[in-house]
Amino acid sequence: MHEANLLDTTLNILEEKSTCEAYDYMLANLDPNEDWSSQIYNFLYCLAASSGKSQEAIHWLKEAILDKGLWYRPEVFEDEDLESIRQDQDFLLCIEASNEKYEEALKKASTVLSWKEKTKNKLLLVLHGNQQNNEISQSVWSDFKDKNYQIEYLQSKEIDSYNFYRWSDDGDGPKQLTDALETIESLQYEKVVLAGFSAGCQTILRAITEEHIECDKIILFSPWMPIIESKGQEVIEALKKNKIEVVMICGQRDEDCMPLCKLFEDKANELGFKYQSIYLKELGHAYPNDLTKLISEYI
Repeated sequence: MHEANLLDTTLNILEEKSTCEAYDYMLANLDPNEDWSSQIYNFLYCLAASSGKSQEAIHWLKEAILDKGLWYRPEVFEDEDLESIRQDQDFLLCIEASNEKYEEALKKASTVLSWKEKTKNKLLLVLHGNQQNNEISQSVWSDFKDKNYQIEYLQSKEIDSYNFYRWSDDGDGPKQLTDALETIESLQYEKVVLAGFSAGCQTILRAITEEHIECDKIILFSPWMPIIESKGQEVIEALKKNKIEVVMICGQRDEDCMPLCKLFEDKANELGFKYQSIYLKELGHAYPNDLTKLISEYI
């Protein structure tokens, strides 16, 4: 099972049933032959700890951090799910080891842009979500083929955990995106489309509003965009002024992002801005399986 689908389904079970059932489901569906990510381990030790299985939680923490060398940003260990193991000496040992690796990673962190040169007339630039990276974006978009579009990827310099990155709501993501478009010399393309997943959408909207970047279309997948709550009118006016086409694609089971999509619609309707929204009934906080079909129709 694809990791994103596994995590999404586990979250649904957690919300609809119980922590124990979510933990058992995850254990039953993990492939022991795969190299599990830091995010998988985060789910395992948090679910185990909140299910009253303290020793299993410690086991997963030690395997992730001490045995495999994974690490997390310090805020991860403030999760209330870990309250039952917070005073355990092995827990404290794991935090210390993780923090050391995190500080080393901070010194090397930099924005990663896949673009090297112009190869087609139109550009599609993809921004990942939190706890993701360019590799994940590439795997999702690998089936999308268009003779006119050059697909490139932008990875944040904000580190989340081992090999995963994030776009903070108030971080410097807009500046990273602006610098990337300048590196690409985006004006040399006939069309520029920006696509974001989750927090990548917040970065795109902030860059349009705050950095005044230029593009023709934006595609917002499972859009985490709290800027709509604080600066909704400003965002819509920037989109309208620059004649930027917008499509939002969100799962109806995405409890965090659906309300933001509806708020976007309210603001857009109020200001007379035309947009397209697609809501998928069985989808949670994830990319749709038929991404290629949806995007081909749009661009």
